[in-house]
Order: sequence, then C-alpha cells, then structure tokens
Amino acid sequence: MRRINSKPDAVLTVLFLAVSCALYYFILTAGGTLLVATSYAAIVACFLYTLSRWKNFWIIGGLACTVGADFFLVICDPIQQLWGMVFFLGAQSLYAAMLHRSRPGTPFLVARIALTVIAEAITVAILKDNTDALALVSICYYVNLIFNIILAFIQFKAYKLFAIGLVFFLLCDTVIGLQVASGGYLPIPEGSALHSILFMPFNLSWFFYLPSQVLISLTSRKKHLN
Repeated sequence: MRRINSKPDAVLTVLFLAVSCALYYFILTAGGTLLVATSYAAIVACFLYTLSRWKNFWIIGGLACTVGADFFLVICDPIQQLWGMVFFLGAQSLYAAMLHRSRPGTPFLVARIALTVIAEAITVAILKDNTDALALVSICYYVNLIFNIILAFIQFKAYKLFAIGLVFFLLCDTVIGLQVASGGYLPIPEGSALHSILFMPFNLSWFFYLPSQVLISLTSRKKHLN
C-alpha cells in the first residue's frame, strides 16, 4: 500500500516544484502586473499543495495566513501593511504552536513571551509618541520568527527543511527592512557594496521568500509533526 500511495504523492510533489520553479523565473525577471500575478500565484500554489495533502494542520494554517498576508501586501493597491503583518504574525504563531508541541517545555514558552515583551518595551522606549500598531505587530512577528528558527534548529533532525525555510524567510525580511531603512533611517550610499546587493536588478526579497515558502510547504509531507 505504501508503494501505491507514494507514487501520486511523488507526482504531486514534482508537479508542485515544477510550477514553483516556473513562477520563480517570472518573479525574478518580470515586472508590473505579471510580477504581481506570478508572485501571488506562487504563494497560493504553496498553500494548495499543503492543503491537498492534509497532513499537517499547523503548516496548512500558517500558509493560509501567508496567503492572506500577501493579499494585503501584494494584491492590494495601496498595500495594507498592518493587516499584512497581522497575518504574518498569525503564521508564525501557528508555527510556534507546532514547534512547542513537538518540544514541550515551560522554559521555552516563558523565554518566548519574555523576549517578546522586552522587544515591545524597547520599541515603545525608542519610538515614544511615534509608536503605532504596525511597529508593535512587526516587532512581535520578528521576535517570534527568530525564536521559531532557534526551536527549529534545536529540533533540526525533524525540521530540516522547515528550519532552512525560516532562515530564508528571515533573509527576505532583512532585505526588505534594509531597503526601507535606506530611504531615511539608515542611509546607504549609492555605489556601496551593500547598496548594490540590496538593489539588484531582480527582486531580491522574493529571491529568498519563495524558496522559504516552498521549503515550509515540503515540511508538510511529514505527518508526525502534527
């Protein structure tokens, strides 16, 4: 039975990877409406792949949140940053639940909560009157993403693809953060090596982002992670 069931599974995975590679090509080379369409289609494909397998509720839910986040950040014009980050935070919260279920322990949960509270307090202290919901949600999301990476690597044997996927996720966010900061918060001289890397002739953030989602999707093949 395993051999019979594994063939459709393998075909589905190969088809998913082929579609992802094709969309990845257009994401890195296209622009305008085609870029928007292929970018969102690639994330929807990741969600549909995990949904068709129905093996891991946490990853299905996380990718559903990611589809929602990218609707507000990719499809909407103008983009709705706050709602996008709320959905991304939802994705990381579901991944956190999965990681904590497979490695139960009060110290890990306490450490996550403590780091989140400290990061939020530092944000308020720095921004003061400029503190807003977007800043608070973004910091909460970022702290939980980093903590998820730590937990995934602690359990690397079970979460190889997931851990690497989260690192790519972090690289994507770092690129976007530096690109935004270069506009005023952290001036980066044109012609510098960092500026050349951040503003390459292709979409560097999606260069990391789509592989991250594909790797997270492939993690859903392991039913025992529920």
